[in-house]
Amino acid sequence: KMIQIIFRKLLHCFKNNIFAVERTREWPFISSPYPLMLITFGYMYFVLYAGPRFMKDRSPYELKTFILIYDVIQILANLWFVQQHLSYGWFSEFTIICTTSNSNSPNAIKLFNIIWWLIFLKLFDYVETCIFVLRKKQNQVSGLHVYHHVSNLVFLWYYLKYILDERATFLSLFNCSVHVIMYIYYFIAAWSPKLQQMVSSIKPLVTKLQMVQFIVMIALLLQFLNPNCETPRGIVPIFIGNLFVFLYLFYDFHKKSYTKLPKQKNN
Repeated sequence: KMIQIIFRKLLHCFKNNIFAVERTREWPFISSPYPLMLITFGYMYFVLYAGPRFMKDRSPYELKTFILIYDVIQILANLWFVQQHLSYGWFSEFTIICTTSNSNSPNAIKLFNIIWWLIFLKLFDYVETCIFVLRKKQNQVSGLHVYHHVSNLVFLWYYLKYILDERATFLSLFNCSVHVIMYIYYFIAAWSPKLQQMVSSIKPLVTKLQMVQFIVMIALLLQFLNPNCETPRGIVPIFIGNLFVFLYLFYDFHKKSYTKLPKQKNN
């Protein structure tokens, strides 16, 4: 009975936005999780079930021009987000060292508005998986890939709904910077088979760069556990745990994809 009472109170708080940040509680896509949930369930249904069934007896689509355009949009969009983070105070007004939060400063408010637009970029990331399906590369639609995209959107929504701390926007700044490098590589590799072969040695480095990204993010979030750092510490371990999951999954992918097994000697 006690568990039922606690659950009802939590559900009441959730429905009435009691724990939500006042500034963003009425924002589009933030006031309710259902629009993003609907899009995400539709995405998962297509890439895991409907898409593979649709492509079962069809030849794979080439989509070369579409992929190149997609990569260019990703490069330009992520560059824009990096530029916006820097122009609104990163490394001048805001630093990675835990300082007193100033979420009411003009630059912090501008950063929060920028982070809201990041939702659409994370939704656009879903297109990549759909491309894999239409090219009949279902092996690339791995649990790691789908979990990575979906959890990024979930944690971004949670941040905007319940946290809204300008110091944590370094995570999005760093992530967008890494994505610029990633999609430049993807663009070059997609241009022609010859170029793809030329840059093939860079591919493992891209995965390593992503792992470095997660390590840096974990280190940054660990300082938020300091009692002297004013931050909603209760949720920080969940964010850190998610990053450790990413780190393990990407490490496992790197080991299976790029680590050569030692050759057995013939007796």
